[in-house]
Amino acid sequence: MKRLLALVLVGALTGCVSPSRTDRDFELKAGNSAKAVASSVAAAILGAEAAGRHKATGPYLSVLIGNAEKDALSVQSTFDSVQPPDGVADQLRGTVDDLLSSATTGLAKLRIACRRGELASLPRLADALRSTLVELRALADKFQ
Repeated sequence: MKRLLALVLVGALTGCVSPSRTDRDFELKAGNSAKAVASSVAAAILGAEAAGRHKATGPYLSVLIGNAEKDALSVQSTFDSVQPPDGVADQLRGTVDDLLSSATTGLAKLRIACRRGELASLPRLADALRSTLVELRALADKFQ
């Protein structure tokens, strides 16, 4: 019985990987992923700015930034599971994954500082994410 359950679980998880049949389809998935992560990064930056102006509490920011990071990690995981259609798409996959990793790393730094009570450091950490946000938005616009 356990073996059957394991086989069903493996089959279900394997079914979650979505192939892209064309370069255009893969580009759209890349653009949508960039757009979703850009939204998470923008929300975290706004929260960090509010922290700098003493307009948000630590517990609120902890939830906001934690959720932004969780959402971005989910998008990255989903994008990474997409099968690129060819070698050309492999290069785009690497570029997008590097950008998503930069975003999730920056969000993790914000979360850690926030949960340590280092709210004064949030604006500086958010500044480091601004260039990533610009790149995410540019990628999203390019592949829409």
